[in-house]
Amino acid sequence: MSEKQTSLEITDAVDFYRQWPSLRANAEHLLETQDLASDDAEVLRWMIKVVDMVGPHDIKRER
Repeated sequence: MSEKQTSLEITDAVDFYRQWPSLRANAEHLLETQDLASDDAEVLRWMIKVVDMVGPHDIKRER
């Protein structure tokens, strides 16, 4: 039986931050399983590092 995938929906930066734990796992999975060019892999590694440095005090929901 195949797993049913749900579509990814991110509404804003706050929502992205809330979903980051699972999104981070997706990014790490890409690094491990995809044949990325070395520059692309380096960009993805740095994106993970930068997002890991963001906390709830760094973002706010715009009204």
